[in-house]
Amino acid sequence: MKVRIVCYEDLHKWILGKFALRLAENLKKVGVTVDIAKTPDPLADINHHIIYYNYDGAKTTTETVMITHIDTPEKLNQLKLQLVLAEMGICMSNDTVQKLAAQGLPRQKLCFVNPAHDQVMKPRKTVIGITSKVQPTGCKRESMLAQLSEVIPPNEFKFMIMGSGWEAVIKILRQAGIEIEYYKQFDYKTYVKWMPTFDYYLYMGQDEGSMGFVDALAAGIPTIVTPQGYHLDAQAGITYAFNEFDELVEIFREIAEPKSRRVQSVSAWTWAEYARKHLLIWEYILARKKGPLEPFPELIQLGVR
Repeated sequence: MKVRIVCYEDLHKWILGKFALRLAENLKKVGVTVDIAKTPDPLADINHHIIYYNYDGAKTTTETVMITHIDTPEKLNQLKLQLVLAEMGICMSNDTVQKLAAQGLPRQKLCFVNPAHDQVMKPRKTVIGITSKVQPTGCKRESMLAQLSEVIPPNEFKFMIMGSGWEAVIKILRQAGIEIEYYKQFDYKTYVKWMPTFDYYLYMGQDEGSMGFVDALAAGIPTIVTPQGYHLDAQAGITYAFNEFDELVEIFREIAEPKSRRVQSVSAWTWAEYARKHLLIWEYILARKKGPLEPFPELIQLGVR
């Protein structure tokens, strides 16, 4: 297949140029002959216009158009005229397909491919702050943190710890691949700087309460603490309460899960997939010119009718 991507925008100026470049790059990887220009190619199997706005509506070979938001009557009328000769308008979402069809555009000429991302964005680790020193009595229950390192994913959390006596536990955490920022001695200036950067304040002790808990609340930081002492007197101050280790594990899982779901929601939105889905649509359009053809399930998922 030979594809001409007709991009009316300077390729290195803004986002549409990026779409054109990424699409071309990934089509080439699967053996498609593709180039980019500002005008259609009369020898191409597919002329794909990025975007619809500057397309003059003429037919060169087989035309498809990328559709972004249609937010004025003028744009809607323009697109209606373009779809007279263009084979398909490829929207960015199913929502847009449905809205355009409801406004009178031919449903059989609408489908969608979700946009992609560069896979360079990485989620920031959730920062857990601890500001207490270990006591010889073990009242801070620091062993819980060592146990926790065995069950939490190391790429999800970072611990910032201020206070002496954590060296043995920190060694275990680091061996598990967990990132640690440790300040052995209490330093008030650092403490004041650190506290607002925490995503959660953690206190595992059961000895009346932690002054760090009070400062965390003053800074608006959610807390993971034991429900005892003056912790209970701060109305709505405890975000997550626990006493036992298994409860603490469940809290960390609950914290990690929403972020994981957000990451997964677009994990398949890659430029390789973006190109592959366009190729499926184009192959179908060309094949149905030879005779009646029903779209297969994946095409139906993309809104092809």
